[in-house]
Amino acid sequence: PCLQPRNGGEAEVKGAELEITAYPVDGLSIDGAISYIDFNYDDASVAGVGLTGDEITPYTPEWTWSFGIQYDHELSSGALLSARFDGNYQSTIYTETFNTSWSEIEGYFLGGARVAFTDPSDQWTVALRVDNIFDEYYFNSVSDVTTSLGLVTGVPGLPRTWSLSVERRF
Repeated sequence: PCLQPRNGGEAEVKGAELEITAYPVDGLSIDGAISYIDFNYDDASVAGVGLTGDEITPYTPEWTWSFGIQYDHELSSGALLSARFDGNYQSTIYTETFNTSWSEIEGYFLGGARVAFTDPSDQWTVALRVDNIFDEYYFNSVSDVTTSLGLVTGVPGLPRTWSLSVERRF
């Protein structure tokens, strides 16, 4: 396929972002973030390049948000046991300038969890992590190459995965 850079002209971009972290009780932390972006091409600047002015730039979600909740419990031995759940969402994006239905990636939510044990000397940590805990099927990217190859290709995101880690601090 042939990828062509395109200049869509001028645009008006507005947005906002908010982040928060709270510690409501000993050992519990809650964090979150939300962002919004309002993107509009200037109608006059897109004339002649095939755009209507309603499109948004590729890979630009209108909404994204994330949150996490973690609890750390100190055992009587002095060791630390931690549990965390986090999640993030991104709204629909398009992977090319013209925002065709073939370049659309629907919004999705991904969740993850982690349980960790840290020894009393704070030198060793053993942790189990699960990403995409709900096994969401989603795409990182799609390419509309129907005009050159007659098909649409896509790169799916990772399915549910898990990892076990051992960390040693010196």
